[in-house]
Amino acid sequence: MTSHLDRHTAPARRIQEPPFRLNFLRSFGARGVRYVLMLVGVIAFSAPRLAAQEAEKPAPKPKKEEKEKDGKVYLLKSEKFFDEWKYFTADENIKREQNWELITEMEGGKEFKILKCTGKPFGYLRSKEKFENCEIGLEWRYPKAENGNSGILVFIDGKDQIWPTSIQVQLHQPHAGRVFAMQGAKCEPAELPGRMPAKPANEWNTCKITCRDGTISLMMNGQNLGEVKSCMPAKGYIALQSEGAEVHFRRIWKRPLKKEKEKQTEK
Repeated sequence: MTSHLDRHTAPARRIQEPPFRLNFLRSFGARGVRYVLMLVGVIAFSAPRLAAQEAEKPAPKPKKEEKEKDGKVYLLKSEKFFDEWKYFTADENIKREQNWELITEMEGGKEFKILKCTGKPFGYLRSKEKFENCEIGLEWRYPKAENGNSGILVFIDGKDQIWPTSIQVQLHQPHAGRVFAMQGAKCEPAELPGRMPAKPANEWNTCKITCRDGTISLMMNGQNLGEVKSCMPAKGYIALQSEGAEVHFRRIWKRPLKKEKEKQTEK
């Protein structure tokens, strides 16, 4: 039972207890309180300067391209892939996102980045980098169309148009491997016939293009399909075509090559 005296003295004790903040500061002692206040002052004074210095820092340098041990650079690994390629289309009302996109797919326990193209409208996605002496490789498939059509445009020169001056490596399902010049470009022979039909729909095909000193050599699905020489132009952009059918690309890579004279000098 609480006595009459307890009822009157208990509240008095609560009133006399110092606030928590005051207790906290007193726990440091007089000298400790001074140090805490000095620290608060230093932080308040330094914060604007630190913020200004952070704003003046130069932008971080872009990361160097990650190369495999064999010197290949896989282009779809880039976080800024679409910034490094230019979108050109016959229909300016269709945005790139409606025509080309990056998706992921699991296969054999591995995750692959896939460049998906709807095929419509006609157009292409081309590099902003020019190529000359190099190897370029990729895998492609048509997920639905047995008569799917696309191609790789090599050494694009001049203005963007449907279709630009270039040497085309045909990926058309019945005529895969055909190589020919377009829009004033030249090569010898003028055409390399496609001798290897692509695999059935939804199966991956492989392609490797070797460009050196104006000669383009082609391999598809491990078969050597020949070469064209004296290519004009012999340097330019690379593009992937959007040409009517949905097409997928993956494992797109590049590897620089030395000129033939440089190779002979090293021997």
